[in-house]
Amino acid sequence: MYKHVFGPVPSRRLGISLGVDLVVSKSCNLNCIFCECGATKKIQLERKRFKDMNEILEEISAVLKDIKPDYITFSGSGEPTLSLDLGNISKAIKEDLKYEGKICLITNSLLLADENLMKELEYIDLIVPTLNTLTQDIFEKIVRPDYRTSVEEIRKGFINLNKSNYKGKIWIEIFILENVNDSDKNFVDIANFLKSENIRYDKIQLNTIDRVGAERDLKAISFEKISRAKKILEENGLDNIEIIKSLGELEEDKKIQINQELLDNMKQKRLYQEEEINKIFKKN
Repeated sequence: MYKHVFGPVPSRRLGISLGVDLVVSKSCNLNCIFCECGATKKIQLERKRFKDMNEILEEISAVLKDIKPDYITFSGSGEPTLSLDLGNISKAIKEDLKYEGKICLITNSLLLADENLMKELEYIDLIVPTLNTLTQDIFEKIVRPDYRTSVEEIRKGFINLNKSNYKGKIWIEIFILENVNDSDKNFVDIANFLKSENIRYDKIQLNTIDRVGAERDLKAISFEKISRAKKILEENGLDNIEIIKSLGELEEDKKIQINQELLDNMKQKRLYQEEEINKIFKKN
């Protein structure tokens, strides 16, 4: 039974993405209202080792014999940067398992201010850090943080990543929710920060809720409003901005044979619609 590897996940951004869970459910330093993994019962602020590294690598090795994903993606049951094995595992995937594809790290950005974490990013090809707001009250509404956590840590994290020796790609995600962080001012503030600090990025991706989040009454932002957000960011000096669209369906001969254990593990992480699954998997 697979415990650490799941999918491949039908990702709107990453194509065929093999998920690797470095933490146990639900280990996170935030409690985001939109999280598809549900609420964080107890916020975890300190980094630690959650799992047996060799077990994780054995599972990845077994899956790679049959599946060639576009990305191996650190995500899943919480915040992957909380794992002290992040650097060692990404190195082993490339050097020991001889994986020639790309590794992606999806992060809520809170730990990017940690200098030790910066040293662990060498083998990661793509970081997708979240930047939803730079305003404390909006930050608190979205992520429901521990009282010791401030949006200033997000700001410091992006500056720290920008100054680091990280050589890979950076796709900044702005996750927009109706009546929460969809004001014009919020986007102007984000643009001003990125421009004033000369923050490096390869792409900015505008996203909204696609599956059931921790709070079930959340509303996805309309296409008209997300298009307006893109326009405001561009008018304030940003470029390479894209709106995340629906997942495209693979051609039948490129679809993946279902491994029921991997699929079941994926479904335990969050709720997937059959329509999503059918877009990348062969029907049994």
